[in-house]
Amino acid sequence: MLLCIGTLFIASKSFGQANPFINVLPSNSGIVSVGDTIDIVVTIGNTGPISTIAQAKLRPIIQVPPSVTFLPTASQVGLPAGWTILSNSGSQLRICNSTDPIPVSTSRIIVLKAQGVTVTGPQTFSGNINFGNGSTCAAGTSVAGDLTTDNSATSTVQVVSPAVTLNLNVFIQGYWDGVGAMTAVLANQGEPTTTNACDSIDVELHSDVAPYGLDYSVRTVLQQNGTAICTFPPLTGSKYIVVKHRSALQTWSANPVAMGTNVNYNFSTAATQAYGDNQIQISTTPSIWALYNGDVIIDENMDLLDLGAMETEISNFTSGYVPTDLNGDGNVDLLDSPILESNISSFIYSVHP
Repeated sequence: MLLCIGTLFIASKSFGQANPFINVLPSNSGIVSVGDTIDIVVTIGNTGPISTIAQAKLRPIIQVPPSVTFLPTASQVGLPAGWTILSNSGSQLRICNSTDPIPVSTSRIIVLKAQGVTVTGPQTFSGNINFGNGSTCAAGTSVAGDLTTDNSATSTVQVVSPAVTLNLNVFIQGYWDGVGAMTAVLANQGEPTTTNACDSIDVELHSDVAPYGLDYSVRTVLQQNGTAICTFPPLTGSKYIVVKHRSALQTWSANPVAMGTNVNYNFSTAATQAYGDNQIQISTTPSIWALYNGDVIIDENMDLLDLGAMETEISNFTSGYVPTDLNGDGNVDLLDSPILESNISSFIYSVHP
């Protein structure tokens, strides 16, 4: 969707024969990520008040800063009928109304594609009208009645870092099916879900500098095969990756992880992938490590407070979407308690900076 932020041309005049104007605006408020495409929207028209602007008479030049580049001519499909590209150097694109005369009070909208190249603050790009000879787009004189103040326009474009896609691998202790995946917990607990979904998790990015504060957080779906995909705003530097879950122990990556366009982190390959080696092995062939679960009251510790909450749910024959269902089968029963009792006996608690 185009977001037009004001106009950059002067309104129609009362005198003269034909007055061409140019207006240039970017889509998306002028912000584009590195590698992504932005539309440069060029409006060229005739404010009159008397005559049509002849075909092959307008030769606009659009100039962009080094932070962006025009896509190749073959990708420039946003020209109206009768308009052609005369040249495209990447930084400068020249076009012409080769066979398209523009009547009074009529305009043409031209959409040019440019790609983000280098991260920068807002930079100016411009559009200027030069003139053809009225027959071949070769250089010529201005149209009669032209007001030169309408022959140029500027706007800004800003290139930002691309969004971060984080590809995670993580398992949860009690949900392991004993074969090669986790159970379909959401489905078992009567929640709306998608095929192959296990449960939702919260994934946070924390600063790598004390006090290691929270920078970003997203909720995503953990698949039965242990994969999860998260998207974060553009960012740079390194961040601790933190996984939180309604019954699993808050677990941090062993070290800060460098951010980029695509980031991969696998908690499951070794205990050492978690801060303080704070994971449990749930399979030896293949070797898979998982987040401890049983912290049902979310205080970063496995203790009798968690066990008391579970015993109450067992006594009440509780089922459905509850954190005390540690094996994810949809019921809180005696199959869940051994998981928690083992973690309490091992004095399991969250470890992080």
